[in-house]
Amino acid sequence: MDFIHDIARARGVPPHHPLVQYLARKTRAADRGSKARRSLGNLYALLVLAEDYLSGRTSRFTDLLARMRALPFGAKLQNHPLDNRLNDEFVRQAAELVPTPVVATTVGGQKARTISADLLKYGGADPNAVASFLVEAITAYIDLLTEKQSDILDDIAEIETVEDLKDFLEEAFSPQADARLFEVASFVLLSEHFSQMSVWIGLERQSVESLPLTLYRTGRTNANDGGIDFVLQPLGRFFQVTETLDFNKYFLDFDKVNRFPLSFVIKIDQTKEDAITRIKSDAEKSNRFAAGKLESYMSLFENVYTLRDLREVAHKIPETALERIKSKLTLQFKLEFGLLD
Repeated sequence: MDFIHDIARARGVPPHHPLVQYLARKTRAADRGSKARRSLGNLYALLVLAEDYLSGRTSRFTDLLARMRALPFGAKLQNHPLDNRLNDEFVRQAAELVPTPVVATTVGGQKARTISADLLKYGGADPNAVASFLVEAITAYIDLLTEKQSDILDDIAEIETVEDLKDFLEEAFSPQADARLFEVASFVLLSEHFSQMSVWIGLERQSVESLPLTLYRTGRTNANDGGIDFVLQPLGRFFQVTETLDFNKYFLDFDKVNRFPLSFVIKIDQTKEDAITRIKSDAEKSNRFAAGKLESYMSLFENVYTLRDLREVAHKIPETALERIKSKLTLQFKLEFGLLD
């Protein structure tokens, strides 16, 4: 991101410094059209540790986590970035062997964390300048995300006709659209689609009754939820939203849920039949699966919904459903952005 390098330049921090490069990668989601997912935990860990460095203090682990959770969108953050997630990711992405950011220590016999002074001054950089860069750059990123969330909510509020809604959805379907925008839009559309259906269910023949189908969203985009994005009740069908046709991803997802059947919402402009054919063909070409095992995996695709299916649902939306759909979109985005925490 240009704003990252602009801040680094203003602070006198070299553009090749590992922390500048790391922030440039991690802040792509600030772009209005970016499909990058927000990943705030590691950035917030860097922010509070850099603040401590500049103030000359060392904070307890629990105090650092409390400060992270007090930041915008941070209420649901867990402790993983301060434990090992930030260090692990930093090492994986670094172009060379560099010190890891988070250093374990103690304060009054209690677990604490500091930022690595060796990393701050890496390559002869001024450690205070680098720490100041971290605080300013991550704070600027938070401001950009806040502005972005307001833009999306404003776009929803301005929907007045079904054609306006279709234009909004087409933005969500575009190749470079924010991953959260697509997941929320697909959920609202499929929720509306299934709400028009019902099933007959009962423990005994005499007690069978008609129950409406209801789609629930189980978490937030990129959440650590085992890959389950939606659940359709009372059928108990699991849905996952994705943008890839990589067979490795699908087969791994099946393994994660003990090979339970899954439905997928795929951000591709193809038919569901073409998507399934491509996945199977690529798996066959890999020569990694016996015929029986491959068929076993392919049988776990309960259903597939592509952009063509979602557009078909959108095409059938009547004007009378417009306010209901706008309300659903607004609610889901507020949940996504943590505005209801």
